[in-house]
Amino acid sequence: MSGAVIAGLSNFSISGCNIIKPESVITSDNQYAFGGKDFGAMLATVRNKYHSDLFDKFLPNMDSLVIDHEYGGFNCAVDIVTRRQLGTNKSAWFEGRGLWTYSFLYNNLGKNPKYLEVARKSKDLILKLKPADNSFWPTSFTREGKALSGPGDIYTGLFIAEGLAEYAKASGESEYRDLAKKIVMACLARFDSPSYDYYVAYLNPEAPKVPAPRVVGHWMVFLRAATQMLETGPDPEIEKLADRCLDALLNHHLNPEYHLFNEVLNHDFSRPQNSFGDFAYMGHGIETCWMMIFEAARRKDQELFSRTAKIFKRHVTVAHDTVFGGYFRSLDNVSNNIWKVDKVLWLQEEILIGTLFLAEHTGDAWAQNCFKETLGYVNKNFDRPGYAFWPAGGDRLMKEHQKNRAEHYHHPRHLMLNLLALNRIIARKGKISGLFI
Repeated sequence: MSGAVIAGLSNFSISGCNIIKPESVITSDNQYAFGGKDFGAMLATVRNKYHSDLFDKFLPNMDSLVIDHEYGGFNCAVDIVTRRQLGTNKSAWFEGRGLWTYSFLYNNLGKNPKYLEVARKSKDLILKLKPADNSFWPTSFTREGKALSGPGDIYTGLFIAEGLAEYAKASGESEYRDLAKKIVMACLARFDSPSYDYYVAYLNPEAPKVPAPRVVGHWMVFLRAATQMLETGPDPEIEKLADRCLDALLNHHLNPEYHLFNEVLNHDFSRPQNSFGDFAYMGHGIETCWMMIFEAARRKDQELFSRTAKIFKRHVTVAHDTVFGGYFRSLDNVSNNIWKVDKVLWLQEEILIGTLFLAEHTGDAWAQNCFKETLGYVNKNFDRPGYAFWPAGGDRLMKEHQKNRAEHYHHPRHLMLNLLALNRIIARKGKISGLFI
């Protein structure tokens, strides 16, 4: 890892923060995940629930309601209560995400040729819309693959690249990994341009426009793409990209005063002198943290792992709804403690991914407890009997919730990553991984 990142990490401290004190990565008296040798019944039950949620519920409903078996791709506009399709137009964001989901499923949870065929048809459909230049993919298109909009934003290309890279692993066709890298690097060049145009709308509709902003959500998706591409082998350009992401996040976006990520910075990494200067989009911060932890594990970098785990704990603790449970996604103004208090599924599931990964590799007691508590909250509030899919979000109490979209990326990603982790833990009879031994 680059020296700049190491320097920034060594200056980071969370002493005085309202979270459990950081533990060493592995201690001599903490050899088991989930409370020692009595883990068996609980972990087996959780593992079976994950398996059922993925294979008995999510995948069959995707097959019957979302996957377009004729033209390829995904029609995600579905009433999750009545199981009625609400439209046939498709989204490039969702196409890239679905391509990743089914490619990852094939690569990691059974070489079922049906999964690969779904991914292949999605790949063929989205490549019909590949821009002739380096502009972004169109945002939306018809069921058959005819563009309905102009170019979208940077996430469109990055999600498609992530899907193509994972598909290349599944199919063995290296040209799609090469194309994925080309798309990622083109997106990076756009992001680095002083003329880059992106409006961060998730603060509020009146939020100011920051010219060529630096955005945590962008670094997050770049980093995750880099980590997954590097799992297949070394690539100096992609390694450099991963270093850049870590440096930007840890040495610039992480606010030195309150140790939370500021979502938006100016192009030169200075903090904006407007409402974005005190804005922490906690959902992205938490999601980014587990991705940094995964990258640290890939590198077998114990210092990076431990320090990013501290940042993860800090964000999770601050975002917790201590009254009703669950976690808030957006701290609109840190100084004035102004929050958006809706609940979104993806944020709860990012916490489940990060806490289980920490518990698996370190036996961390905080992570164990947070995982158990969050899993209980999610199962109670999002797993609705009779619904085709879990609601993607709702109000603070989840009394009013979203009903018009099948969530086919964050939710299955959580199920797959944690099912794999649980399988590993059970195979080791509950012992922590020994990643850094």
